[in-house]
Amino acid sequence: MVKAHRGLSAGIALACVVILSPGAYRTVLAAEPAGQGGAAGTEQLTGRVEAIGEQLSATQTEVDKLKKIKISGYVQARYEVSEQSNNKVSVSGTGSDQKIKAQNTDRFFLRRARLKITYDSSPLSQAVVYFDAGSDRVISLLEAHVTLRDPFTVNHTHALTMGQMNIPFGYELERSSSARELPERSRAENVLFPGERERGVLFTSQWMPQLQTVVGVLNGGGIRHVDFPHSDPTEKKDIVGRARWSQGVFDVAGSFYKGKNTVPLAGQSRVTDKTRFGADGQYYYALAPLGGGSLRGEFYTGHEVNPDSVKTLASGRTLKPDADAAHLSTDFNGWYAMWVQNIGDRAQFAARYDFFDPNTDADHDQYERVNFGVNYFYDGNTRLTLAYEIPTTDRKIAGSKPVKYEEPQDNVWTVQFQHRF
Repeated sequence: MVKAHRGLSAGIALACVVILSPGAYRTVLAAEPAGQGGAAGTEQLTGRVEAIGEQLSATQTEVDKLKKIKISGYVQARYEVSEQSNNKVSVSGTGSDQKIKAQNTDRFFLRRARLKITYDSSPLSQAVVYFDAGSDRVISLLEAHVTLRDPFTVNHTHALTMGQMNIPFGYELERSSSARELPERSRAENVLFPGERERGVLFTSQWMPQLQTVVGVLNGGGIRHVDFPHSDPTEKKDIVGRARWSQGVFDVAGSFYKGKNTVPLAGQSRVTDKTRFGADGQYYYALAPLGGGSLRGEFYTGHEVNPDSVKTLASGRTLKPDADAAHLSTDFNGWYAMWVQNIGDRAQFAARYDFFDPNTDADHDQYERVNFGVNYFYDGNTRLTLAYEIPTTDRKIAGSKPVKYEEPQDNVWTVQFQHRF
């Protein structure tokens, strides 16, 4: 009876080896001395099966870790044709400060090439690292942050995030560039938030399915600030806040931002106030037989350093004797309205008008733009885009007295292939 039981155990162990690792089974048979059997052979075989089981357990542990890693990203390859393009090359500066710039902008280029790694170590914490190697062909860090979720609620509805991340202001700013229906964001958000990201800490709360709030403390300059991309010249930090209400067919939100700007000047730098207010809304509908669509809009206003005013009031980095430093910053406003309409399952049409006035007290500095775009979804990951941009600005006519202005010919066609993974 004992021998029969041992024989059955050996048979089961051998079957496990065959099922789990045929290669290991062949190794066991090859290593078995001729004529060896009985208890010693069975124990040896059982030991080897147990060793394989331990290896599988260790492998499973590593697989479980890999399951917590999510890798995503996208590539945007473009071809642009601009009315401004010509074959001239401009040279400015002297010596080591000399700069050469080609005026031709009809070109193939990579607008964005991004890779995002997200690690959810547990339901309570997450780490994100996000890289870009787009138009400048240099790998740069877009985001790197750690999120702690609260352990007190069932769905962990509160989260604290610290690091470098998107600034929670407005709708377009936080929306991924891979999801937008037109190639670029509106003018106001590009000017006010260069790079769209900043270093700081954010506290996010989902109070109910409809209501979400975000408040944060940031350095304030943004990761692409001309003078301070890696540091904060002001001791006090900037404050940002956003509240969003989602009601299914429509969303509405309000945003607030307050901080300080530092203008570096010879002798003494100037610190000015920085305030931004925003409101946005989105309405979603279905239009038979075409498909779904949306209407969107945002409005911005506030007080901000004006680069044109800095050039006017300062010579190089020196404030002119009769200049008023308070005028380095100006009141601004901007807005856009957008319509998106799906056409069946694969096509989509988008149109947008956006406006930005960096100084409400000055004339001839306003920026207006009309965008049209058609998207074709080649498959579940790939989208082809054809877009046309019509900007309207005033440019001084050189040598004209009195000063006259003209609207430059600078419309742009964009063809883009995007693949998202």
